[in-house]
Amino acid sequence: MLGPQAKKKARAHLRLGEGFMISADVRDASSECEIRNAFSRAYYALFHACYALLLGQGNDPDTVQQIAEDHGRLHSSMRHPMGRPFEHYIRETYDRRRQADYKPGWPVPPATVAQREVKRARTQFYWLFHTTRRSLG
Repeated sequence: MLGPQAKKKARAHLRLGEGFMISADVRDASSECEIRNAFSRAYYALFHACYALLLGQGNDPDTVQQIAEDHGRLHSSMRHPMGRPFEHYIRETYDRRRQADYKPGWPVPPATVAQREVKRARTQFYWLFHTTRRSLG
C-alpha cells in the first residue's frame, strides 16, 4: 500500500515533469538554443515521470531517491516495468540531453527532426503520466 507521503511526492514529480514537457517546444523557426533546451526539458520530463512511476509502484521513497541520483540506475530500473526498448529509449534521450547541454560543437538537428523527437518524448511522457496517475488513485 502506497502511503500518503509517497503519493504526494509522486504527484509532485508528475506536476514538475508536465511543466518541463510543456516547455519542450520546437517550432520551425526555433533557434539552436531553443532546440537544445527542448531536448533537455523533454529528458527531465521523462526523468520525473519515471521517478513518479517507481514511487507509484510502491517502491520505497528513499530507495527511489537513491536510484534517481544516478541517472543510469534510474534508466536500468525502468527495464522491469517498461521493458528493454524503453530503457534504451530513455538512455538515448539522456545522451541527447547531455549533448545538448554540454557540447558546444554538437551538430544540432534541424527543427523538423527535433520536432519529431520531442513529439516522441511527449507521447512516452504522457503514457507514463497517465499510467502513474491511475495507479495513485
